[in-house]
Amino acid sequence: MMHVLTLWLPADFQRRGPQFPGIAIFAGEGQFALEDKSPIPSAEATDPFLRDLAATENHPGLLRRRDVIDGEYAIVWLSDDELAAGPTAPRPDLRAKGKYVDESEGTNAWDNVEPTTDIWLIPRADPNSGKAPVELWGDQVGPDGYVNPSTGNGLADWAEPLFALSHLGGTSFPIQAMPDGLTPWYLELEEISGLNFGGGGNAQFDLESDTFDWACG
Repeated sequence: MMHVLTLWLPADFQRRGPQFPGIAIFAGEGQFALEDKSPIPSAEATDPFLRDLAATENHPGLLRRRDVIDGEYAIVWLSDDELAAGPTAPRPDLRAKGKYVDESEGTNAWDNVEPTTDIWLIPRADPNSGKAPVELWGDQVGPDGYVNPSTGNGLADWAEPLFALSHLGGTSFPIQAMPDGLTPWYLELEEISGLNFGGGGNAQFDLESDTFDWACG
C-alpha cells in the first residue's frame, strides 16, 4: 500500500489509549484488479519477492478497511517510539523487472511515492467540535447539539472556512450521504498525498467506532 500520512493525535483522539498516541494511514486499490493468479508467497520460493512477502507480519496496531468497490485502506496505531523514529523507507523492491505489474489503477509503496512533507494541526472555531456528526435537514439539530453546516442554498457563513480541509472531528462535509456510526473522534481526509476519491471526494476514518467511508465528487 501507499503511505498517506502519519499523525500525532491530540489526547482526546488517542482512542486506543495513551500507549498509541498516533496513527499512520495507507491506501491501496482493488476495484479493477483481475482474479489473482500470482504465485503464492512461500519461504521456499526461488523468487526473492515471494520469500519477502512470506516473511512479513501484520503490525499489532493494524486495522484493515475495504470499501464497497474493493479499495483497500489501512490504519496503523503507533507507539511513541515508532512516531519518534520519523519516516521509514519501505522494504526493498525485490520485484523482478516486468513482474507483478499492477494494472488495477492501484497504489503501492514503490510505484506511488509522494514527496515527504510536514503536516500539522491548527485549532479552528467550529460549533460542532466534540459532537458526533449526523445527517440533518434544514434547521434540524442533532441529539448532542450538532448543527447543520448547510443553509439549503450553500454553506452557513461559519462553515465556509471549514470546508474542503482535512481535519480531526467537528463538522463533517461528506460529499454524498453522512456515514453511519461517526463519533466525535474521526478524521476527514481530502485528496491529499496521492489519494484518489474519484475527483473532489473525501473520506471519513473514525478512530473510536472504526467506521470508514468515502465518496467521490
